[in-house]
Amino acid sequence: MQTGERTPATSRPGSGETMKSLNHVAVLVAAILFFALGAAWYTVFSQPWLDGIGKTVEQLMKDNGGSPLPYVVGFVAILVMCYTLGWIVQRGMEPTAGNGALTGATVAFGLVGGMLALNYGFEARGITLWLINAGYALVGLVIAGAIIGGWKKKSRTE
Repeated sequence: MQTGERTPATSRPGSGETMKSLNHVAVLVAAILFFALGAAWYTVFSQPWLDGIGKTVEQLMKDNGGSPLPYVVGFVAILVMCYTLGWIVQRGMEPTAGNGALTGATVAFGLVGGMLALNYGFEARGITLWLINAGYALVGLVIAGAIIGGWKKKSRTE
């Protein structure tokens, strides 16, 4: 056996191969759906979210000046999260929809939710805002993980 050759027991992609083996279409679709979920999520929870951040719609519009920048930054951030999630799913358990969803839930609750709780504790923000923002991350990353883990990349021979 030559160095670097893979056996069935070590057939997981290496770190350099992981991004090549990642289904970029699945990641992009997951990011688009995650972003769209945010539009619906924050429409449903708009008033408690606004109360939680201590602003009105008018204040946000004035602060942003109608700029699309928050949406661009938001989508790029979600795309980075989905690529990161894809990398973790490919490096972790067998990539399936269920394992991807589980990985998304773990990342959302353990890392995103934990970081939000840390920040909100020092910023004296309420539990309602944490539930809205962490809940969005949880649902979004579970859906993204299921898509990324379950959508198999077609091989070049198919």
